Amino acid sequence: MEELDIIDHLDEIVPYLQPVINADRYRTVGYEVLGYWKRPEETIPLRSFFHDNAIPGDYKWEVDKHLYRTAVEKVLQQSNEALLFFNIHPSVHGELDAVEELMELFQEFEEKGFPPSRAVFEITVDGLEYELDELSHVLLYMKASGFQVVLDDVSINDTHLDQFSKLEPSIIKVDVSDLKSSSSYYTYSEILDTLAFFSRKLGSTLHFKGIEDQHQLQVAWKYGGRYFQGNFLASAQENPFSEGPDVQKIRNDVHSFIDHHHRQLSEQMSFLDYMDRCIHREWKDHSWKSYNQFLSGLAVTLEKEAYRMYICDQYGYQVTSNWTKTSGQAWIEEEDAMGKNWSWRVYFLDHVVEMQFNKNGKLSDKYRDIESNDILRTYSYPLEEGRYLFIDIDPVYLYERNWVV
Repeated sequence: MEELDIIDHLDEIVPYLQPVINADRYRTVGYEVLGYWKRPEETIPLRSFFHDNAIPGDYKWEVDKHLYRTAVEKVLQQSNEALLFFNIHPSVHGELDAVEELMELFQEFEEKGFPPSRAVFEITVDGLEYELDELSHVLLYMKASGFQVVLDDVSINDTHLDQFSKLEPSIIKVDVSDLKSSSSYYTYSEILDTLAFFSRKLGSTLHFKGIEDQHQLQVAWKYGGRYFQGNFLASAQENPFSEGPDVQKIRNDVHSFIDHHHRQLSEQMSFLDYMDRCIHREWKDHSWKSYNQFLSGLAVTLEKEAYRMYICDQYGYQVTSNWTKTSGQAWIEEEDAMGKNWSWRVYFLDHVVEMQFNKNGKLSDKYRDIESNDILRTYSYPLEEGRYLFIDIDPVYLYERNWVV
């Protein structure tokens, strides 16, 4: 498309509104404003126009202002208090020094009945051209003026985590549309784990967009999304107000996710009970003469479940060898592991205290093993005062039960 054609036909530029669904009631809380060129013969999305670096910033800014005005006028005709999510292009505003003009425009909207509390500014993280310090000041100014600020286009494969803490976004918007093209399910699940943890630390809300199927909705739900958006839920329309998302369908989908999660938790509780009973029985047998002999016998009992096992004291120092299963399913003793300290493991001290208090076994969250690079989970059990058994669960056993995703 020719940029001059767009500028000369602003009357044909219309905002399409895509519903944003909340996670607690599965209802529309707002709409993202998306630009389209509505020509007599076809309707063209303007995404490529806004992402074309060859198009002057002042052209993009003129189109943006037109879209903002038209969208606000459209929602003010409705009786609801829906939010509007506006795409903000830092490179354009930095180039034109247009932040003050943006604020003045929204002050005009406020006078018409659209307050800052209903406006959400989505700042694209990809290719930021502001200096980070300057952008941080702009975002703080926006938040102080009553607007919510979103970091948008956070991709599964490119997280920009180093920028998040300084920018202090209200919402982090994650694009899950590339899940199908991601090279590894486990890689992106690890990234989403990190994003979910990071957003909690920042006090930010997660907003998942690009949801095109049930699996992507499940991912958005599983990793703590407060807002959902995508064509699977509701597509962008010129006038989406009369027909909202299918609340019952979304509710049924989420209920199926919950049922699946409950089944997994039930399986893991049964596994913990089984492991506790096996170890208690072996420990009370007393036919063994040393900790290493105890582990040697336990390896036979837990041949299918265990991959590596060892015993530590309450300070994290390993008091036994490693007993490790080889690829040929034989067990070997690794004496050089004695004396290692594992207190630096994120789960270690918390689990020790919990085991001291509860007197039963504990299963860790998933993590990547530093030696094998496998995704593992570790079972731990309090043997006696100051002695704790740790068993790395066999990766094959975990994968067969889908316990690492």
